[in-house]
Amino acid sequence: MSDKRRMIKVRRKRMKSIKKQIEGHEKKIENEEGRLDTTKDYWKKEIDEKFLKQLEEDEKFLGKE
Repeated sequence: MSDKRRMIKVRRKRMKSIKKQIEGHEKKIENEEGRLDTTKDYWKKEIDEKFLKQLEEDEKFLGKE
């Protein structure tokens, strides 16, 4: 039982931090010029591949509760 509660707590914290990272990346897309390895497309791709996928998985897990 405590493991399940702990996982819920961890997932909620992770969701908050992921949302904060997404905001940071969106600011970089708006404000920064692209360099060789960090173009605007790179930031968009990173948001789509890493963060949104993880948020969906966490929301599914919390939705089952």
